[in-house]
Amino acid sequence: MTQHQSTPLRSFVAGLSALALLAVGLAGCGGDDQGPSRQMDMVTVNWIEGMAMTYMQAQILENRYDMEVDIREVQGGGIAFSSVSGDRDFFNEAWLPTTHEQPWAENQDGSKKLGYTYRGTSVGVVVPAYVEADTFPDLTSYQQELDGTLNGIESGAAINDQMENTLELYDMDDAFSVSAASGPANWQALESAVGNNEPIAVAGWKPHWKWNRFDIKYVNGAKTGHNVDIWGQPEDIFTIVGDDFIDKFPREVVCFLQEFEANDEQVGSLM
Repeated sequence: MTQHQSTPLRSFVAGLSALALLAVGLAGCGGDDQGPSRQMDMVTVNWIEGMAMTYMQAQILENRYDMEVDIREVQGGGIAFSSVSGDRDFFNEAWLPTTHEQPWAENQDGSKKLGYTYRGTSVGVVVPAYVEADTFPDLTSYQQELDGTLNGIESGAAINDQMENTLELYDMDDAFSVSAASGPANWQALESAVGNNEPIAVAGWKPHWKWNRFDIKYVNGAKTGHNVDIWGQPEDIFTIVGDDFIDKFPREVVCFLQEFEANDEQVGSLM
């Protein structure tokens, strides 16, 4: 397995307890080989749950299907989509129809959906359960303790825009701003705040392992299904592949990735 960026996930790839997920993608797989290629080039975004699934899939592809896997880690979904329509074979974390609507529309030529990775996503502003804020406007009582900051993820991410639009909706944009940082920096800030019993408000989503580790909650008014013009309805996560994917690889490999689908418990077990 070849990686183009370092990642903390590399340390647990060899001992993945989530190999039980193997069964998720095997039902109905088999048959004669189709395409001859044994070299697969994956792309993943530095979102912890996506990387976990990517490295788990890569290990199964190598150990069970005798594939050679190359992984490129990138900083945003748009880059991942363009990579699949270019020199990468697949990307397993396309949030559709809303979050990745634009990069998907821009890169549909040369790529297509293979199957689901996860069904029924949600996104929103997340706080620890001990924070006495059940609605987004309730955060105003924590303005000083939060230093007027909501912790977002990487610059250009849709959820950062959603948080900013919600601040404007509730006339809170003079009191708060959204701070862009990487996904790992986001959950590390949450981990630090929870460890010190401090208030914090961060961009959050499901699936993600943090729901298994921390007692956290979405705030009403800033989550999927609320203020739907901003936050939208639940989405699904798809695997996006190049147009030649089905003909390029062995049938059992295509079938494994086509039928692979994870749930919250399985994603949490990866970490």
